[in-house]
Amino acid sequence: MSTEPTEVSPEISRFDAENATALTVDFLKRLGYKCSWTPMKVSLDGELYVVEMTSLKSSAKVRINSKSKEVKEYEFTPTEGESGGLGKSKGKIMFLVTVASIAVMLVKVLGVF
Repeated sequence: MSTEPTEVSPEISRFDAENATALTVDFLKRLGYKCSWTPMKVSLDGELYVVEMTSLKSSAKVRINSKSKEVKEYEFTPTEGESGGLGKSKGKIMFLVTVASIAVMLVKVLGVF
């Protein structure tokens, strides 16, 4: 065995879009938004990463300083389903239209009309 000291390369601290996304998810969960977040867009605006996330109930836009790794700003907006239940009624209407279409096709195939 060699007792010579080995060279250790210094760790390069990289903060990229992947790190910004992970930091955003952790931040949102610490705020109490523990739902499943999906990243939609990450962009670099000067020194700020702008991360846009969405979930079933809301969307979030978080700005993170790429050098200090601090959240500088965030905002939430409700999605369609949260503002008045519009998403549920659309689903019901689509279901009814589909059932009616299938019923009409079956009637024509069976030759009732």
